Amino acid sequence: MTQSEKNKSNILIAIESFFDGGAEMFAIRLANELALSQNVFFIELYPERTREKRQLSLLDKKRITILQPGRTSKANGWATKISNKLVKARAKIEPLENSLLDNEVLSFIKKNKITVVNSHSWESDVYFAGLKKEIKFQLISSFHGHYEFLAEKRINYDAITKTTLDSVDRVIYTSPEHQKTLDNYGFASSKRHKIFYGVSMPLSGKVTSYHAGECLNLVMAARGIKEKGWEEALLAVLQLLKKYPGLLKLNLVGEGPQLDYLKSKYIDPAIQFLGYKNDVTEIVKDAHIGILPTYFVAESLPNTIIEYLFCGKPVITTNVGAIKEMISSDSELAGTCIDLQNGKVDVDFISAAIENYINNPALVEKHSSLALKAAKKFTMKICIENYFTVLENVSDV
Repeated sequence: MTQSEKNKSNILIAIESFFDGGAEMFAIRLANELALSQNVFFIELYPERTREKRQLSLLDKKRITILQPGRTSKANGWATKISNKLVKARAKIEPLENSLLDNEVLSFIKKNKITVVNSHSWESDVYFAGLKKEIKFQLISSFHGHYEFLAEKRINYDAITKTTLDSVDRVIYTSPEHQKTLDNYGFASSKRHKIFYGVSMPLSGKVTSYHAGECLNLVMAARGIKEKGWEEALLAVLQLLKKYPGLLKLNLVGEGPQLDYLKSKYIDPAIQFLGYKNDVTEIVKDAHIGILPTYFVAESLPNTIIEYLFCGKPVITTNVGAIKEMISSDSELAGTCIDLQNGKVDVDFISAAIENYINNPALVEKHSSLALKAAKKFTMKICIENYFTVLENVSDV
């Protein structure tokens, strides 16, 4: 073993499952970057919870070993066939499933001499916090939005979360809501680290410009859930098209029941439904403005906005999570950040923000320049340097 190999850490990056969300996307990006200098492993803890797993193709499998535990084994197959009326039978099978999972994960950790687990969801936090009773490792939790989202959806959430955080060695957070959660559970400030996501994409060398009378090209890319503000963005554009016919185009990038519903409900040549894309960069580059009018309760640091900024696009978005800080540069905003009204985004406010660019073309270029400046806080170099600082600190515990 060479000296450089001796200095490498054995790190396990953990997600719940491939839900095609921002948490999973960042976990993959982080794993790929860490794998350039460390021994990195990746676990999809509950592979049976998703089917398509499109993001899996983005993981660097030449450098990274992935574990997808056998929860889809015979035990799991039997369990899924049991009807709701046979809860007692299900209860007998679950302990067997859990035991098989624990054995497989423990074996993987021992075999690969894992010293640090970096978890990216509430579910994986809970699991690995419990596993620390069986084997020694340092547990770093990277917060995304799961804690805020699941608070009202899990039985005994408070008790489970308190027990889990008691076993977490470090928390990496991004938003004010994460700080509030950590405060609520008395998690020590000394063990918290604020680190923004990092991306490896190149920063655009071109400032976006727009000219009076030109068709304003808008893009929205996100997960296909209602709370991302899909319909509100669409309605804002349709509303403005009555006043500015032919001067607006909206490309919607994503898929899911919500997008299927909107596609059948709203038919207009100015609205294009482009479906799911692993890489939205080329579509964003062709746009003038990026939109994300989200009112998702667990929003923290949307990857979509980072991609808008790196492409030099002004952003029309909402003041949730860390979004306002994301689009800030030198005390100015690279776009418009709309305050929610009773937990929702007002269509008229989106329309006003879009119309402001139509009537003030030079504002596109100004906000584009600010976007490129704001993007620099999300470089992978800065992110990895900060993660290494946490890894070094936690290894001394």
